[in-house]
Amino acid sequence: MNIIRTTLLGSLFAVAAFAQAHDVQLGDLTIDHPWSKQVPPTSQVAAAFFMIDNQGMKEDVLLRASSPIAGKTELHAHIHEDGMMKMREVESIPVPAHDTTLLKPGGLHVMFFELETVPTLGEMFPLTLYFKYAGKVNVEVKVEPATFVSEAMKNDAEEHAIK
Repeated sequence: MNIIRTTLLGSLFAVAAFAQAHDVQLGDLTIDHPWSKQVPPTSQVAAAFFMIDNQGMKEDVLLRASSPIAGKTELHAHIHEDGMMKMREVESIPVPAHDTTLLKPGGLHVMFFELETVPTLGEMFPLTLYFKYAGKVNVEVKVEPATFVSEAMKNDAEEHAIK
């Protein structure tokens, strides 16, 4: 009976870990924990965030993104302009070789407009990323609470605090 209980418990932990880890690897690129903040049910906009780890020998470039939840999807950055922070569309997002690129609130991100479906807390929705060299990458974006902070963002904050 103990063996069955241990096996069952181990299986539950494995399933829970898989449910939490929705990283995707394609060649030298790894897309780590794509997520979106929960938005009100009447919202017409949302955003996605994630870390891109490039272990390759050459830079790649995120060229565009698309998702069936939105009528329009754009790559965005926050920029400082005229004394204010403003969100602006960018043509592409560079992903340097042997480095990581962090898409996060207040920085680079994927923006969804004209939402056809407003995903709810805990739900996942599809996002397709198009890279110059890696090509098309399909990921699942998990809707997290508005207060969520990813491990990549925590690590980024720690690195900036040290400098």
